Amino acid sequence: MKKEFGLLLKITLVFVVFAFIAFYSSALFLTHEADEFIFDNLNSRFNKTEQRIFNEFKKTGNLDKLKSHMKIDTLSINMDLSKYPIYADTAIYDEDYERVRNYKKKLIIIEAKEANYQIELLRSVDDFLRLREDIFESLIPAFIILATTFILFASTLSGFYFRPFNKILKTMRTYKIGTNNNIPKVKTSTSEFVKMQELFQEMIGRIEDDYKRLKEYTENMAHEIQTPLAIIRSKIENLFASESVMEKHSDSIEAIYNEANHLSKLGSTLNLLTKIENNEYTNAKNILTKEVIVNHTAAVQELFELKSLKIELDLSDSHEIYIDPILLDIIIKNLLSNVQNYTSANSTIRILSEDNSISFINKGKPLPFGKDELFERFKRNTNSNNSLGLGLALVKKICEINNLQLNYNYNDGFHEFRIINIFPS
Repeated sequence: MKKEFGLLLKITLVFVVFAFIAFYSSALFLTHEADEFIFDNLNSRFNKTEQRIFNEFKKTGNLDKLKSHMKIDTLSINMDLSKYPIYADTAIYDEDYERVRNYKKKLIIIEAKEANYQIELLRSVDDFLRLREDIFESLIPAFIILATTFILFASTLSGFYFRPFNKILKTMRTYKIGTNNNIPKVKTSTSEFVKMQELFQEMIGRIEDDYKRLKEYTENMAHEIQTPLAIIRSKIENLFASESVMEKHSDSIEAIYNEANHLSKLGSTLNLLTKIENNEYTNAKNILTKEVIVNHTAAVQELFELKSLKIELDLSDSHEIYIDPILLDIIIKNLLSNVQNYTSANSTIRILSEDNSISFINKGKPLPFGKDELFERFKRNTNSNNSLGLGLALVKKICEINNLQLNYNYNDGFHEFRIINIFPS
């Protein structure tokens, strides 16, 4: 899973990277400036010493007084002097300090008639080098302290400055269509958050308007279509009473009647599915399932007996589900209808409940498609012409919005639908 970081922390990390580049560039610049300062300072001191040497030589015509203070070598008069002055770094052991010290060396030439004199000038650079190193080294801990402070500061402030943002996200997360009148407005002075909240309110307004229009259209259509379908069924029922008509067109009339019933049931079921998806059933409470299942099975007992099917109940007295009673009825009715349609004749249907689950088990042929497709809308077994292919989709959707897990398994010729409480009471 990809790790996530807060916006403020990301900005801070980017800033820290740029700060590091700035600190490092500053360190290079300062050390370069220090090098130039050291060179200029030493060169100034060298020049003053050179001037004293030249004045002494001009005055006395020799350098005897200086030989005890500095190294003077006599060179050939024909020697190439274009390479002078020569600068070099050197290290000399200092007996007084008992350590090696760093020096800057400058070789100069004094020209005379009989010979040229090479004079070696030395200046200690230890203090300068320590200053240079201190400048560079002090920037590293300064950067570390600054970067750590910024990261801690960003982590601390992100919770404060992003509190309105998190509240807006919470509002978005908990928003349910059809409840826009109760959306609280988060107080914030951050312009970006204000704009985001305004856009969210506008988006909700458009969604609610579209939802209301679609809901009205769906409900009106579902309601209005029932009247012509009822008339069609009534007229067809009259035709059933006419022997002459049925003698010639019984198959066609029966097909029309079945399709009219199918269309009526389809409209009602789709309307019901839409209401479930929009969370319009909110009267949830803890319901003991045993009595509900017994009542439903008693209602279909005769219908099951016509197919030579037996119902075997093994129900727990304590099993309960937190759900709207209407939705629980829909679950049980659809699962009973499913096992009735797809159970082999002369078989036994078992319904059992435990502390945390309900199972519907029936004997039947394996699915003609993968079990992942079982809960798709309009997916139905080719063995049943009466099914809409919406019953299990309804059950699945109800389970999802009520913290219930619906599992299907086929083993040794038996189908099992099992409903598990994800958060048992």
